[in-house]
Amino acid sequence: MLVRRMAVAGLLVSLGMAGEARPWGAAGHETVGAIADRLIAGTPAAARVNAILGMELRTAAVWADCAKGVSRRDGEFQYTVNARYAECRPFEDAAGQARMVDFVARNWDGCHPAAGAEPCHKQYHYTDVAIEREGYSRNDIGTSDHDIVAALRAAILVLQGKPAPGPFDIKDRKEALLLIAHWVGDLHQPLHVGAIYLDPAGRPVDPDVGPFDPDTSTRGGNELLDGGRLLHGEWDDIPRDLTADRWSLTAAAEARSVPATAGSPLGWPVIWASETVLASHAAFQGLIFGSETVGRHTWPVTLPAAYAESREALQRRQLIRAGARLAQLVEAVLQ
Repeated sequence: MLVRRMAVAGLLVSLGMAGEARPWGAAGHETVGAIADRLIAGTPAAARVNAILGMELRTAAVWADCAKGVSRRDGEFQYTVNARYAECRPFEDAAGQARMVDFVARNWDGCHPAAGAEPCHKQYHYTDVAIEREGYSRNDIGTSDHDIVAALRAAILVLQGKPAPGPFDIKDRKEALLLIAHWVGDLHQPLHVGAIYLDPAGRPVDPDVGPFDPDTSTRGGNELLDGGRLLHGEWDDIPRDLTADRWSLTAAAEARSVPATAGSPLGWPVIWASETVLASHAAFQGLIFGSETVGRHTWPVTLPAAYAESREALQRRQLIRAGARLAQLVEAVLQ
């Protein structure tokens, strides 16, 4: 998830870190796509994926983050190649760059972002449901008509051959499938869906009770610092043992036991988001928060013993679920 405040972006630079944290990291998204590829291998759905994308889901799964390399300067959009992101190379020929620029230009400000907020296409990757909630509801603080739940539903509609509702502008089935391959992964990353809200003293507050103070938002852990690291970044990173080349075969075998989601695929994003809200409770359990750092809008966090082990166990479960759901969604829509 991209860091959502300029203050935090400046802090990252001062710490010698990248100003952007990519959801699950490329490795996590590739794992999700690789699991799905193995699950649909040899099926009509796999043939249809190849016909639409011309590539496997593993490769496609990073496209929506690669598009974040598009910026606007003096009213002009352009893509900048960054050698750090080798996973983006399949999309960096002239036609690929043009597609990313076109997508970003169409999805830059249709959601009417607040002053200083990210452009719309970056906001499509997350929602921020308070951990006091037991599921996803559009009535709750932190959700919006252009969050990850609404975005995934819009892409499913386009993949079904229907138009996307505003503020989304998804031009064709290829673009929709590129986005779906990524957003299903985002929706299963706990800190892309669940969030904790804190007062200046570091005390948790329920944003849905009483007047909402936007300064209490930690933006999915993007404003929580574990020493020199963002808590969100720690969740984006996956252990080497969970990368696609090392683990996808075993993971796919386990993913086959993930039950299919009931109902229409258009209802699945809400169901999956509600499940991830519950998963996010564990991500924040036992954390101790310090007072807000003056002028930086960040809070220091102390993690409990064995937190890394519990985080990795939850990452493992969520990656398996995401890979299974991506395969199930592709098979359901591309019949």
